[in-house]
Amino acid sequence: MGRLAVFIDGAYFMAIQRHEFDARLDVQKLVSEVRSHVERTSAEPIDLLRTYFYHCPPYQGDPPTQEEIDRHSNSRRFEDALRYLPRFEVRRGRLRMNGVDEWGDPVFEQKQVDLLLGLDMALLAGKGHVQHIALVAGDGDFVPALQVLKAEGVLVWLVHGPPHGRDGGSTYSYELFKTADERFELNHEVVERMRR
Repeated sequence: MGRLAVFIDGAYFMAIQRHEFDARLDVQKLVSEVRSHVERTSAEPIDLLRTYFYHCPPYQGDPPTQEEIDRHSNSRRFEDALRYLPRFEVRRGRLRMNGVDEWGDPVFEQKQVDLLLGLDMALLAGKGHVQHIALVAGDGDFVPALQVLKAEGVLVWLVHGPPHGRDGGSTYSYELFKTADERFELNHEVVERMRR
């Protein structure tokens, strides 16, 4: 029996839901869909070790506005709900304000998320705890981590949005797509099964 770990870049997952499908998706259903796909494709029973969900709590100023407090509270409730799910681990990064754009709107940057995610994948692979890793992400910064996983003999599954987003651009890095061993597209049919 093969063992699978699922790694979810929370910001990517939320963006795909909101921008590409205008839907609220159930994270547990996502993991079930991924596990079923890996099982069908690899033609062997698959045991789920754990799902790791990475995200940053919303920004809060000093002092925070009521809107920032409410957003932070909602984020905390979401995190707590994920922690109650079986075999789920929530990992937090930091959100840093990185100036303003040309319209005067704040620009935020996630810190530590990609590094935490890459390290966690590499540690599991290096210790031989998994044979399959599914990554729900689109960022090309994960390419070196995927190369390490493959060198450790782990099959890497990229779970990604449609090839072309509503804005006409790609929803994932082509380099990341190329580096993965297998791919699983979150298309309309799959998303319909994952709606909350």
